[in-house]
Amino acid sequence: MKKLVLVLLLLAVLLPAQAEAQGMQRLYLVPVETNGNYRGPMYFDGWRGDPSPGGIASPWAMMDYGFTPYALLLAKDISQADHDALILNADVFVFPDNLDGPVNDPNVDAFFESIHLPTDWLTPSTTWRELLRQVAGIFQFNQRYAYISSKASGVTHSIFDTATLDTRLNQMTTDEQAWFLATVESFGYDPELVPLNARLRQLVKQAGDYWQDRPFYLGGWEF
Repeated sequence: MKKLVLVLLLLAVLLPAQAEAQGMQRLYLVPVETNGNYRGPMYFDGWRGDPSPGGIASPWAMMDYGFTPYALLLAKDISQADHDALILNADVFVFPDNLDGPVNDPNVDAFFESIHLPTDWLTPSTTWRELLRQVAGIFQFNQRYAYISSKASGVTHSIFDTATLDTRLNQMTTDEQAWFLATVESFGYDPELVPLNARLRQLVKQAGDYWQDRPFYLGGWEF
């Protein structure tokens, strides 16, 4: 009996230490670095062409916001020390561990809007998970826009190359409007129903709604 108690005490001491050594799994919005045709998350190592090696070495998976310079990043086994250092950067946003609580961070509006993610739809009851899924849906739409624009013009574009969230669709160039409507159509919607005088913040939010009943996968993690 004494041996069993001793083993249990040792496990109680060792398991927290082992968890700390393995680190945490955390979600961030991080800026993207580029080097020629290569793209990767700033502040992290482990991607081909990294122009500033020596960053955080924990495994990660990234979802690009099309060809805008931001991405959603899942860091696996990131240490507490690396996490603490990472979030000191003003251009990094961290999602809380509990995604099912309400969005109550006063910095959300300014940060998200600055990287072309609308937040005027948020309510006091919106959860972090709902916001995260909306972000991922908008990211996917801009990725498709990048592909369609590249096929049409030979150059990869972002919705926000020359626009902001408050730009109306009919204020974009003829080519940009055509690529946007082609992207809408590629998801099975009628582009004739898209109001050309609508602002992009409204349209990309609606695009994010496409994934309402569909799961996302990032680095083997489903949300």
